[in-house]
Amino acid sequence: MSTSVRVCPHCAAPTERPLRCARCGWRWLANPYAAAGVLIERIGADGEPSVLLLRRAIEPGFGAWDLPAGYLDPAESAEEGALREAREEAGLPIELVTLIGVYSSKPGNAVASVYLARPLDADPAVRLDHESSEYAWISRADVERWLPRMAFSSMALALADWAAGRTGVPRTD
Repeated sequence: MSTSVRVCPHCAAPTERPLRCARCGWRWLANPYAAAGVLIERIGADGEPSVLLLRRAIEPGFGAWDLPAGYLDPAESAEEGALREAREEAGLPIELVTLIGVYSSKPGNAVASVYLARPLDADPAVRLDHESSEYAWISRADVERWLPRMAFSSMALALADWAAGRTGVPRTD
């Protein structure tokens, strides 16, 4: 069932509240969506770190590469969302190590907290869900050539920050 509204969220002026529940007073606000992502890092036999990238099998960004990431569920913390996305998209239980940064995406109307994480298993077996078609572990030395292949510039910034050893840096694309 649908109901007409005075103005839709797309057309609403900053001073307008396009959707408001007459029963409970809940209001839809055109704030950015909260998201979380993870740079899952493993240390290779050579002692060098690499991180997991997933090739997107869905839009937006079909065919491009991404981090395990997504929008937060209601009442979910950024940390909980990062852990969930790693389990859902890569089939990996992980531990969060540190916050790499917070990345604002104006085109996506999103703010993503991206964490450095490590798999709980020393030899992680990646199990992709329907959102990804393949995966790759990439080293710091290879990051520069992978950046143009990334689906979202905010996740490319997080990957570049990891490669440069930067953490806790707020960035906007």
